[in-house]
Amino acid sequence: MNTISSDALGDAPADSPTLPAPASRVTRVYRAARSLIFLLAFSVYLVIVIAGGNRFLIPPLLKLFPRHSVRIRRVWLRLHAIATTGLARTFGGMRLKVQGAIPRESVVVIMNHQSVMDIPVGVLLIPGPYPIIPTRDRYARASVPGMPSLIRLLRFPVVSQKRENLRAELPAIAEAADSTARGDTSMLIFAEGHRTRDGLIAPFMRTGLRLVLERAKPPVYCIVADGLWHARTAFDAATGFAGSTCSVRILGPFTPPSSNLDDFIEDLRDRMVVELDAMRAARAATA
Repeated sequence: MNTISSDALGDAPADSPTLPAPASRVTRVYRAARSLIFLLAFSVYLVIVIAGGNRFLIPPLLKLFPRHSVRIRRVWLRLHAIATTGLARTFGGMRLKVQGAIPRESVVVIMNHQSVMDIPVGVLLIPGPYPIIPTRDRYARASVPGMPSLIRLLRFPVVSQKRENLRAELPAIAEAADSTARGDTSMLIFAEGHRTRDGLIAPFMRTGLRLVLERAKPPVYCIVADGLWHARTAFDAATGFAGSTCSVRILGPFTPPSSNLDDFIEDLRDRMVVELDAMRAARAATA
């Protein structure tokens, strides 16, 4: 799944730390084998648990217990985050290192987007009301078992990332922001809108993010994740992410101002860029 932005990559700063050196052939073969095992295990989970539960378990529960619908959705989404990261750790040897924490309250979280594991990691780190994630329309139409139905069940806003459709798509984002303002949900936004090819942080698209910050007004946190940029696609994840370490730093809280939201958004991105650079410099120093 992806979020609000264009597909245009920003230019990397000239002084950004260089990416890690390519792995050896033996390491690549090892990673490919373990990554493939993880992908097979997750595929079974996807078909049996996610797709099956979306069809036969969750809809009846929502009808039987309408007053607990938000709680049911939260448990269902969090289960998948725990299971997916657990499978990645068990079969793929992924390590997750986290500095900082998000409190158990309604929040807006902005996270950089490097890999297919970003969403389960992001959801795992939000312990309070479940995060609504603006999602690209192609995933709502995808043939991947369970994904379109999961998006509908969790009421994620679906966006096309096309300017001509923006006006029609903003009401769903506004509704999600209002739910966050009431404390019913949180929001997890990948403001770059796509997974970057080099792991650096691309420019943010601001229209949807600005609307969220105008209406929701909760504390804002930033999640900066690094280490899985080489698992940008499902194919990449199936051939080379095993044994990797996903390092995460949580920044915040930040309070959105009543005006100059564009400056606030740019300041958040600058903080994330600086933090990512520091993370990569620290890793290079200890390598």
